[in-house]
Amino acid sequence: MIDIHSHILPGIDDGSPDMESSIKMVAIAASEGIHTMLATPHFIPGDKEIDRDQVLEKVSELNQYIRQNTDLDMTIYPGEEVFLSPDIPELYSQGKLVTLFDEGKYLLIELPMMSIPSYTKEVIYSLNTKGVKPIIAHPERNQVIARNVDKLSELVSMGALVQVNSLSFYGVFGSNAKKTAEKIVRKGLAQFIATDCHTPRARSPRFQKLYKKFSPRLIDIMMRQNPEKLMTGREIEVSPEGYKKAAKMNIFRKIAFYFGY
Repeated sequence: MIDIHSHILPGIDDGSPDMESSIKMVAIAASEGIHTMLATPHFIPGDKEIDRDQVLEKVSELNQYIRQNTDLDMTIYPGEEVFLSPDIPELYSQGKLVTLFDEGKYLLIELPMMSIPSYTKEVIYSLNTKGVKPIIAHPERNQVIARNVDKLSELVSMGALVQVNSLSFYGVFGSNAKKTAEKIVRKGLAQFIATDCHTPRARSPRFQKLYKKFSPRLIDIMMRQNPEKLMTGREIEVSPEGYKKAAKMNIFRKIAFYFGY
């Protein structure tokens, strides 16, 4: 599986504080069946603008440490989680942002927690005209979307993609985020599940419990097939109907889930 959202680089943002923690997170991810992770440190325009060369250097250092000091089957690739700002299209044009896999095709964007700013659609439109697809990170944590998931549908219809956090289904971000994440997936609005891991503890890279909630086919699409398309710059299917169908569990899996197997 491929995790497209993680804060696994040591000492660069509010994620892993050091190499020891990063390796613990890598080990947990590997035990969960993840073999590829995108390191997506926070980039906040006008506040915390991490230099792209620093991201690339940190990724190289972590990969080198993994190869030389562990037997873990893991490769880290570069990216960023960019906080929504009207400056994003211009920052991208200036080469200051790290797209996912540094391929120039997909950009992970974080909405504010309490609002959907008036310029959101303009940013999505502008990025699309530049050939860049924005992926909205963990919209289940946005309070406007939590109250009305149709607000997310509007952004998807404009060309945005959606990534939900696996840990939201664990209840890590509260019951409201959990219910909203489930609703987003059931409506077929999400194309990716990622861990958004920050630590080797409560916010560690876990997703295996999702097999009790959703079909293996859906998880394969959202954590393997679609991320592999990101790696090669291919188009991602966004039609909700296919994802809704894939999300359904068969009757035997529903029974197993009900009885806690």
